[in-house]
Order: sequence, then structure tokens, then C-alpha cells
Amino acid sequence: MFSERITMRKIDKKTGEIFNIKPGGMYAPLPIPAHQVLIRLRDHQALRILTCLISHLGSNGWEVYPSYSTISYEAGVSRNSIRKSLDLLVEMGFIKIGTWREGKKERNTYFIQEAAYNSGLMNKYAKTYRYCDGACRRCGASLDRGGFKAQGDKHIHIGCGGSVKVRGIASKSPYKRIILKPRDD
Repeated sequence: MFSERITMRKIDKKTGEIFNIKPGGMYAPLPIPAHQVLIRLRDHQALRILTCLISHLGSNGWEVYPSYSTISYEAGVSRNSIRKSLDLLVEMGFIKIGTWREGKKERNTYFIQEAAYNSGLMNKYAKTYRYCDGACRRCGASLDRGGFKAQGDKHIHIGCGGSVKVRGIASKSPYKRIILKPRDD
């Protein structure tokens, strides 16, 4: 279950201070990796709708309940264009939508996914729109800034521990010529 995987935020209701930071990096009230993907896609309506949904997050965790009218008003988009943007956000893996019946009306619940905040958890479709800042020499993975760390004068892939060739930094000549062979998994 999604809520069991991650640490929920604890918010002091008097001061608004957040006590727990999500796993996967720095705290930001807005999902920076998701914003970067949506800006690169040039889908500014989906970006405004995601920002509207994030603004409704509270102490109840990762789910929000705004109506189409509220989203339309706060995001500045028409009610008819909301569905297309929500479909894109679901396809990218940034939100999930659940429905429940309240009387005669069906209501939506929007679950904000951890992939909106952590690029390592994004699906393959969303990762294709991330900027590639380096490549792992061991496993061949394309990495953004969150996928590797500096260790002395080298860069190390957080996932497999291999060395990373960072874009814009000239690599030193190795003492031996290294021939990479495909791994048998």
C-alpha cells in the first residue's frame, strides 16, 4: 500500500512546522522534479493543476479532495480542460485518482504520488523528460542530479556504486583501457 511505504508528514498545527522530511531528498513544498518534467513537456495547464492539488495538502497525508470548480478557479483553467491535464498527471505517475459516491454525486480523491517529489521513483515515460546530467559507467543508467553524489574528485552512482561521467566535466584519462562487456542478468 502506498501509505505504508513512506513516512507521513507530521505538521505542528499551531506553527505549520513540518517534522518529517520525505525519503529521497530535500524538502520542497512544491514537487520540483514533477514541475521540471511538465515544463519540459510545455504543458502549463497540467503544471497549474498539480500546483493547485499540492496547495490543498494538509495534515491528512497525501490525498486531497478539491472539486472541479475549485481546481478551475484556483488553476485558472476551464472545467473542460481539467480532465486532459489530470489524465497526463496520472500517465506520468504523479497522481492517482480515486472516486467515491456521496449521495447522487461521484466525488474524486486525488492521491499525490511520491514520484512527483523523487525522480528516482518516476516511471519510464516521465524519466524521458528529465534532464540527463550524467551516465553510470557500470550499469549504463542515465542520471539526473539526484542520482549521483560527489565523493572527493569522483562522482558515484547512488544506485549501484559505479563511477559516473558527469556532463560538462572532463574525465581524466584512465591508466588502462577498459572494455565494457554486457552483463548477464
